[in-house]
Amino acid sequence: MSTIDRCRGLFAGMLLLTPGIAATADLPEIASWEMDNGVRVLFMEVREIPMVTAQLTFSAGAARDEDQPGRARLTAEGLMSGTRERDADAIAAAIDRHGARVNTGAARDMAWLTVTSLSDPDALWSTVERLAEVLAEPAFPDAEFERLVTRHRTALREQQQSPARIADRLFWETAYADHPYASDPLGTPESLEAMTPADLHDFHETFYVGENAYLAVVGDLDRAAAERFARALTGDLPAGAAPPPTPPAPPLEKDVEVRESFPSTQTHITVGRPGVARGPDDSAALHVANHVFGSASFTSRLFREVREARGLAYGVRSSSSAMAAEGPYRIRLRTRGDQAEEALAVVETELERFLADGPTPEETAASVANITGGFPLTIDANSRIVGYLGVMGFYDLRLDYIEAYPKAVAEVDADAAHAAFREQLGERPWVTVIVGGDRARTE
Repeated sequence: MSTIDRCRGLFAGMLLLTPGIAATADLPEIASWEMDNGVRVLFMEVREIPMVTAQLTFSAGAARDEDQPGRARLTAEGLMSGTRERDADAIAAAIDRHGARVNTGAARDMAWLTVTSLSDPDALWSTVERLAEVLAEPAFPDAEFERLVTRHRTALREQQQSPARIADRLFWETAYADHPYASDPLGTPESLEAMTPADLHDFHETFYVGENAYLAVVGDLDRAAAERFARALTGDLPAGAAPPPTPPAPPLEKDVEVRESFPSTQTHITVGRPGVARGPDDSAALHVANHVFGSASFTSRLFREVREARGLAYGVRSSSSAMAAEGPYRIRLRTRGDQAEEALAVVETELERFLADGPTPEETAASVANITGGFPLTIDANSRIVGYLGVMGFYDLRLDYIEAYPKAVAEVDADAAHAAFREQLGERPWVTVIVGGDRARTE
């Protein structure tokens, strides 16, 4: 086990054993500032062990792909593929030499680079120097570009062998139609065939700029060192310009059902629609309502009625994904093909019942206790705290979000939960996607 891995484990244990850190009310203060090139920074000083974790995000996810699906993810994944001065192996060797961990990627809203390093000056500043070079001068060499494209093609082929992933793709395409969220971040065979390294250079030049960047830093630094860290990592980024906001998701005009054959014994079902956008007033009441309805693992309404009472599903769960535009609210389950219609009918009945009646006071109190009781475990390591700070910066959430949100959850009662669920999800069309189960229906 490396030094940095031992530090991670030690840090998690310290947080769990130290009430002053685990309690949200006693978290260190979050500092915020904006750099000259427009990068917004959030910083929390945590000095218990010698580690620094940072997350740099850009509004450069698949929603910015336009007519070149896959470009955002290829750009993010290609950052570590070499620069004008060093190839991928040289960069990896420089970072690995000090035990740092780096990850890049892109989803629909954002692209990111995360790094965890020891705070020892030799390790930290050497790592940051290499990453600053990667961010400012990626080369996207031909050989590495072809390797990434091949990996995307392979992932798309594997997707066609998974009924769950087919259902996921069909849901996004159907629920979001012509919206930027509709396209697969992996791209399409056609878009990958047409892509070139020049397209990644153009994307990087447009979106990897200071005015479009958000940096979260947590760890063993004081404010002055954190400012130096931010300058060293992102100071060479041009200011550029922030892209326009992601447009709202178009409203669904009517219920839509999509069925796709697949030679499997299980049927994968998704029922959902565009739900809520992220913002300063994230709905704690909706979180509680959904916990009662379908996100609690073994106590939710859906689990009790679909699995426990009738044995109709191997798993059933609902989730609400708040995004820059209205993210998806989804109910997902898998069941034997010959039980699919019955399972779907039960889900629809429970959804109608919950919209009409809402949760009971007892269910609400239990969910509030579960959410607030588990919240300290979601901030029990640098990486988790920096994840919260990254979301806060990217979505422009209130600076006291980590402390305020569990308090808001604690104040939710049954009436508030019901009202939030009805307001966000009531009396609106739904998309239903049904994939597979052909084998079970014919046996």
